[in-house]
Amino acid sequence: MPRSSTRSDKAVSRTREWREARKQAGFVKLEIWAPAACRSDIQSAVRAIVMDSTRGPALAGSAQTPRARPMDQVIDTAWTIHALKKELDASTLVRPDELTATVIEGADPVLLVSMQEYGDLPIYVSAGPLQIVVSVVLWPVDEQEDQAEFNLFLLKAQKLVPLSNFGVTTISGRDYYELFGEIAAKTSLQTIIIELRTLAENAIDAASDLRETFKASHQTAA
Repeated sequence: MPRSSTRSDKAVSRTREWREARKQAGFVKLEIWAPAACRSDIQSAVRAIVMDSTRGPALAGSAQTPRARPMDQVIDTAWTIHALKKELDASTLVRPDELTATVIEGADPVLLVSMQEYGDLPIYVSAGPLQIVVSVVLWPVDEQEDQAEFNLFLLKAQKLVPLSNFGVTTISGRDYYELFGEIAAKTSLQTIIIELRTLAENAIDAASDLRETFKASHQTAA
């Protein structure tokens, strides 16, 4: 009897599809060796270059003159979910077909951002008076082998994942690993978009590279 697809299976499948789509779009993966302390600086610099460049296959010919929008700068009042959706929908800082934002109404509205460039990866955004939290649900804790050792591995790997943190969240009585980031509620729209992109990339890496690294190190230790 065929095994039913699990959330972790879907995460791995999404990772493979995303990487294949990047290859077909003309992107290549670059690997460099540098001091560990420089990792976040290098990744931030690379993202800034890619955002501003018009040479890449997906960006060539798409350079646009940015429209001046008040919320492209640091704002004086905290973001609300509805205001953030409106600006994401309108801003030229967002690339064509990069993401879609949908408000999930409730006592505390949540913004569901589907990152189309990352296989429609869902990111959940909540906003409060002091901070904005963006998060991605990864896979169920009970599907992870050697949970205690993996949790320790995640804590050690935390500093290698720029701008994001690992945690555990409970959904319908079941624990899931999650990746999340926190930024000030009065930050610029550009910073929020960078946070969304960074979280999506880190989630893709967590769904494959980190688990594979843990599995390999665990087998070596055994």
